[in-house]
Amino acid sequence: MVLHHIASLWLALASPGQLLENSEAQAKFAEARQAFIDEDFDAAAEAVEAAYLIEPEPMLLYPWAQAERSRGNCSAAVELYSRFLDTDPPDEVAEQARENRDRCQEQIDAEAAEEAIVEEDDELEEDDELEEEPDPAPVQPPQQDERPKAKAWYKDPVGGVLVGLGVVGVGTGAALLGVGASAATGASEQDMHSDYLGERDRATGLRNGGAVALSIGGALALGGVIRYVLVAKKSKADATAWRVGPQWSGRGVGVTVGRRF
Repeated sequence: MVLHHIASLWLALASPGQLLENSEAQAKFAEARQAFIDEDFDAAAEAVEAAYLIEPEPMLLYPWAQAERSRGNCSAAVELYSRFLDTDPPDEVAEQARENRDRCQEQIDAEAAEEAIVEEDDELEEDDELEEEPDPAPVQPPQQDERPKAKAWYKDPVGGVLVGLGVVGVGTGAALLGVGASAATGASEQDMHSDYLGERDRATGLRNGGAVALSIGGALALGGVIRYVLVAKKSKADATAWRVGPQWSGRGVGVTVGRRF
């Protein structure tokens, strides 16, 4: 029974001592977890939101924010991260949520700055059209660079989810081990033999559950780190690309093929 509670606690991302009690909410979160694995972040966001509406467990706000951020909805993600941080989560998860919220806010600010520049350029173009100017000289077309943009490893959504889940699992396991140790101490203080046996069994179950949660959390965190490493290596490899484009010179136009490093 204790192991069943530990698994439910880990799946629901609840804080120590809390569980998703509603079966429909648990089913929706199971759908969200599978959607994260499939990198279907639209479905993940909808499933976590549905679970939260059924049972508003504060720990659900973190994966919901992760899903919104992963599908490019940083405005919603920033709000959800802030609501999650307001619930006073464990320090390890709070630090990760705070970093992701700051990255989303930076992206929002950068997009706003780009829009301001575009609007300013449009206004300048409208002013230029009112003035008569000679036809501009031909401009040499830039060489086409086929090199793909490198993907920042720390922005990989799957790695972020795995590491976040791992941290929660490790925190839950550590908490259960602590509760188990307290229960073991309380068992020795029981006057009745039956009470002693009950407390001892409870302490053993809590310790076993804590060990399972630590193992699951550690494996998920390690998986996230491995995912980050693989994404970083792939981005580095993709940074080397062949470039084919026109080459202008005083004698005419040619085509060059080269490799960028």
